[in-house]
Amino acid sequence: TEITTYTVNHCLKWFNKGYEAAGDEYLWWMEWKMKHDLLLENGMISRFAYHNIVGVAVRLQEVAWAEEFIQKYKPALERRYRESSFSLNMARVAYTRRQYRDALLHLQRADYKDFINGMNAKTLQLKIFFETGEFELLDSHLDSIKNFIRRQRAVGYHRDNYLNIARYMRAIMRLDPNDDAAADELRLQIESESVLTEKEWLLGKLPG
Repeated sequence: TEITTYTVNHCLKWFNKGYEAAGDEYLWWMEWKMKHDLLLENGMISRFAYHNIVGVAVRLQEVAWAEEFIQKYKPALERRYRESSFSLNMARVAYTRRQYRDALLHLQRADYKDFINGMNAKTLQLKIFFETGEFELLDSHLDSIKNFIRRQRAVGYHRDNYLNIARYMRAIMRLDPNDDAAADELRLQIESESVLTEKEWLLGKLPG
């Protein structure tokens, strides 16, 4: 129904702004739609809904639930996006479990023709390289991200978001761990950034 769609979108919007309770409500509605066979349209699930549901579940640490959902609804994805959507979301689950090698293997199994999926995959790789201390790989990867984004057209908000992620990641890498003033200044910049989906993760990587 239109009311359900409005409520779900409203919950997702507020969850993305940092209100965790909105994520709980979002998943409740998704489970309600599954239970009443309202999640699929003509037997198919939107890849956007698939990604959003997994994204919320993973952020709420509902990892086992997310994996079960990924497996169950894979066949209902549009064929041309099926493998890339499945692989990306399995990678998100593996990353959350700190199974970084498995996450990278999942990311390598699909061709990301969709810009957003491709950038989400690149962002996940960025995080894995940082977490595992692969800083030379990360440095090269950041250059690749910038060059890739600048070749794209009409991606608007998403372009700014991913360029910001790369820029702040580079700034964190260059920080002197003993320079508290510089770290505090960078923290303020990240906190005040209006377009930055990985804000909490980046803040967590600052020293101190």
